[in-house]
Amino acid sequence: MLSADTIATVKSTVPLLQQHGRQITQAFYGRLFKRHPELQNIFNMSNQRSGRQSTALADAVLAYAMNIDNLAALLPAVQRIASKHASLGVLPAHYPVVGKNLLAAIQEVLGLPADHAALKAWGEAYGVLAKVFVDAEEGLYQAAESTEGGWRGFRPFEIRAIERETALVQSFLLYPADGKTVPAYKGGQYIGIQLKNTASGHDEIRQYSLSDWGQQGYFRITVKAEEGGIASNQLHHAKVGDQVLLSPPQGDFVLNAQAPAQVFIAGGVGITPLYAMMKQALAQRSSGQKLTFIACSKNAELQVFAHELREMAKLPNVTVKLAYEYGEGGDVAGYLTEPVLKDWISDRNAQVYFCGPLPFMAALQAILHDGLKLPEAQLSHEVFGPTVAI
Repeated sequence: MLSADTIATVKSTVPLLQQHGRQITQAFYGRLFKRHPELQNIFNMSNQRSGRQSTALADAVLAYAMNIDNLAALLPAVQRIASKHASLGVLPAHYPVVGKNLLAAIQEVLGLPADHAALKAWGEAYGVLAKVFVDAEEGLYQAAESTEGGWRGFRPFEIRAIERETALVQSFLLYPADGKTVPAYKGGQYIGIQLKNTASGHDEIRQYSLSDWGQQGYFRITVKAEEGGIASNQLHHAKVGDQVLLSPPQGDFVLNAQAPAQVFIAGGVGITPLYAMMKQALAQRSSGQKLTFIACSKNAELQVFAHELREMAKLPNVTVKLAYEYGEGGDVAGYLTEPVLKDWISDRNAQVYFCGPLPFMAALQAILHDGLKLPEAQLSHEVFGPTVAI
């Protein structure tokens, strides 16, 4: 438990964090990688170069300071970050290293003496937060390895098949190299994949959604070759028979089985977790439950899983709608609009899951929340793109 004085001191630093947070986290990562270059094998270095990592950490530190007297408000975020950490193989030994360099960065940027009360308070506060993460991550590690077919850490898998989905997207079927089984998982979850000897000069770990559900004995991921994407392009040059290292399935972007109806809205390759969720929903739905799948893409040629969606559309109580930015073949041309979604989401009590790139997600969130007036409890979403784990 933190003392009242510690809580008050940490909260008093909120204005400074609002002003200097990004500068502090940039200094932190600079120190960390200079002193511990081995940690570059854990962090997404593309996020480092873009500044996404520094921004995400600055936002998280600020949120912690603002809610340090109400940590329950942070629990959903803690669970999401802990899942990301578990897929990266973050260990308890990493936390003291991170804490030491974070406090040094705060001291450096704010020009504080070593014995300043704020540094002592943040040291105590960081220790409490680190324990929360260590305990949460250990729970995830234990759950993963105690599941039938599960494991802790990274496990060798072999690429047994590569399927071309579009000009830019390929699916990879990954089988355990030891010939043993894989654990059951929920639609919407992801695995961490570790690639050795990448063009960055470091190992690279990325999280990719599992893009199928219900099959036995293997995992499938579906990957778009991103411009400048070190990991995605290395995967696109992989061959059948190559090996990769995988961490167990993680993530809480999953089905709400109690929802009276399910609606899935996918933007581009953000379809991958939603397709797996849709397959699970089809297998487990109650009699008469309505399922709606809305897929958005630039055009018909770039629509991932086009054949599978056409087959789903033939099933009873299943509606599939396609929105293409340009070209023919869609149910609507251009971007999704409020009138279109009002027409396509007939059950206002439905659980709505959506996934795609950030601009798509922001526009869709505004329509669903502000336009259709759907409550937050009915909206489940995941931004598809470079993962930031802090």
